[in-house]
Amino acid sequence: MMVTIKDVAREAKVSISTVSRVLNMSGYTSEKTKEKVLYAVKKLGYTGSLVAAAMIKKQTLTLGLIIPDIKNIFHSDLTRAVEDGANSHGFNIFLCNTDNNLQKEVEYIHLLIAKGVDGIIFSSPEVKDKNIKEVKEKFPDLPIVILGSKFHNLTINEILVDNFDGGYRATSHLLELGHKDIAFISGGIDSYSSIERHKGYKFALNESGIPINDDFVIFDRFYIESGYKNALKLLQKNKRPTAIFAGSDSIAVGIYKAARELNLKIPEQLSVVGFDDSQYAEILSPMLTTIHTPIKEMGQRAIEIIVKSIKEKKIFKETLVLYPTLVERESTMAVHSK
Repeated sequence: MMVTIKDVAREAKVSISTVSRVLNMSGYTSEKTKEKVLYAVKKLGYTGSLVAAAMIKKQTLTLGLIIPDIKNIFHSDLTRAVEDGANSHGFNIFLCNTDNNLQKEVEYIHLLIAKGVDGIIFSSPEVKDKNIKEVKEKFPDLPIVILGSKFHNLTINEILVDNFDGGYRATSHLLELGHKDIAFISGGIDSYSSIERHKGYKFALNESGIPINDDFVIFDRFYIESGYKNALKLLQKNKRPTAIFAGSDSIAVGIYKAARELNLKIPEQLSVVGFDDSQYAEILSPMLTTIHTPIKEMGQRAIEIIVKSIKEKKIFKETLVLYPTLVERESTMAVHSK
């Protein structure tokens, strides 16, 4: 049975006109009443008038930014870049942190649409994220930009880093230094960036005629703790890796911690390459060799694309690919000089 605006009003114990005001963002309603209405909308799964609200609303000069984890330094830096770009165009950002929880993401999406945002930016969604497809189907006129992931058959703007190239460059650098036992620790197997970085890693090893050791490949999370616990496992093997390619600088921080605990010197006994070139890279000692991704440019271009879509009232598919570079610092050295 379809949920109506009357059902929402009854659940929230307010009038139909109050529900209408909240959903259409018109007139004054207290924060307490707004919360009651939005809670009722969420509880009952009411979407009927959100579509109307989204279509008839005037610009609110607000954008939603949905990220998986604000603790991840990549997303902290990216959030700053997006916010700076938005501010320069007169827009404000609603920041939503999902903790990689798709149900939490759904709730944020409903909230953002109820608040009448002019567009939504999704950062690093999983490749199996069905929420994005559903948003496109329900709200085809809502401008959306995806940062760091790719969705086929959807008319959505995408800004990508060539993760395959980054993975290839990181692994090739270690191969050129004479390493053959190279491990790979990255984020989840459903993460687009993890998948592509792994492909680059495999391609470089295959190109050099080095067999891939499945025991040296670990998909987990882009967390310091993930780097630490997985590096501990790898570095205590009888035949341990001489080098590790970390799928993010956060993971590299964890690898440093594990190496220190096991009294392994970086780079003399273990070479490490990170990915992102975040603030961690130059703080670590020795300073981290890593793959630089143009985070500021990603944020700025995301805002430019979404603002253009809002102003021109046109939905289009623009795919922008940015290229990473290797930044050599102090965490890698030639294996034969040890």
